[in-house]
Amino acid sequence: MTKIEFLKALATGWFGNSQQHSIHAQLLKARGLGKLAEKIMAESDEEWDEAKKVNARLIELGETPVVAIQEYPIITDIKEMLEYDCKESAEALPAMSKALALFDDDYVTRHMIEEFIVDEQAHYNWVKGHLCLIEQIGLENYMIEMIGD
Repeated sequence: MTKIEFLKALATGWFGNSQQHSIHAQLLKARGLGKLAEKIMAESDEEWDEAKKVNARLIELGETPVVAIQEYPIITDIKEMLEYDCKESAEALPAMSKALALFDDDYVTRHMIEEFIVDEQAHYNWVKGHLCLIEQIGLENYMIEMIGD
């Protein structure tokens, strides 16, 4: 994969994942799980912003971004939703880390991707922690904790 192909794939992936998280947040809010919905919507907003940063960088590099959104499933089961997020982050982290080598001669893009890795690691840790919480207190008690605005 070339640098440009990687960046375009990153942008389309984040645009799609942002939309998935936005829909998940709306579903959670409709169920009264406002605290969880707020966190998932914040993740959606962050992914949207990251995709826009990638597209801006593509333009700076003299490339034309693509208008595309990677498809992601809509999951209504809360535990499955978090498990899917955890799996996606676990797969994205090594892929982004490996891709850093593509940008050894482009410090600006490399630094941007390093920041994305830090954000993705934080999201992974958050999701993993919430899955552990579900295992410890049970899904029903977890849902009670997530009720609110």
